Amino acid sequence: MGLLSFLKSDDTAIIVKEAASKGPGKLPMSITVGDIRKGRVVDSNGYVNEVVLFVRANKSDRKSRE
Repeated sequence: MGLLSFLKSDDTAIIVKEAASKGPGKLPMSITVGDIRKGRVVDSNGYVNEVVLFVRANKSDRKSRE
């Protein structure tokens, strides 16, 4: 399977990260590519969590700016 076919597959099946919900109970949840595209993920209690991505410079680039 090529890289492009992997990226075009079902985006709800590709788990990117496991995280704890911010809702009551702090339940573990899987964040998928589809959740990132929608910008939200719902835990098993129905609590809606917002998904936010941050892009940072390389560590060496950050140190050179200081």
